[in-house]
Amino acid sequence: MKKPTLNYLLEKPEVSIWKRGFAFLLDIIIIQIIVNFSFRSQIEKQINNNNFFEVYNLISSNYNLYAPLILKLSILTAILSLIYFTLLEWKLNQTIGKMVFKIKVAPKRLEFWQALVRNIPKAALFVNYTFFLFLADLFYLGFTKQRLFDKLAKTSLVKIK
Repeated sequence: MKKPTLNYLLEKPEVSIWKRGFAFLLDIIIIQIIVNFSFRSQIEKQINNNNFFEVYNLISSNYNLYAPLILKLSILTAILSLIYFTLLEWKLNQTIGKMVFKIKVAPKRLEFWQALVRNIPKAALFVNYTFFLFLADLFYLGFTKQRLFDKLAKTSLVKIK
């Protein structure tokens, strides 16, 4: 695979943090819809209530009882998000959120490992005690305008003309 030159890196239009954030938010909504529909019957078996606030109070007051369900759902959500982001970026260089906001991952032809590495923090966001990877990635982005795991994967986000 041909390495990007310094001129190519300097000529890339910068993608704003807002565009990145809104594209990510849209992707997270899509993932949550998939998880909620996929596991709705299991959740309803254990929690016989559809009111969000009552469910929240029930889980909060009986956390030890529902902790295994919450852990299972968070791990499944993390795995699904890693699959979603990795496969779409590997094959299309974009997720649905990136398509809507007209941004894509560079280089043009991603290797599977690059797509996987750049999306590890996104999956880690969903599991307790691993979300610090996501926070470290955001912190790095705030100072360098490039995500840490983008740098490790040798990728970046670019605007689509």
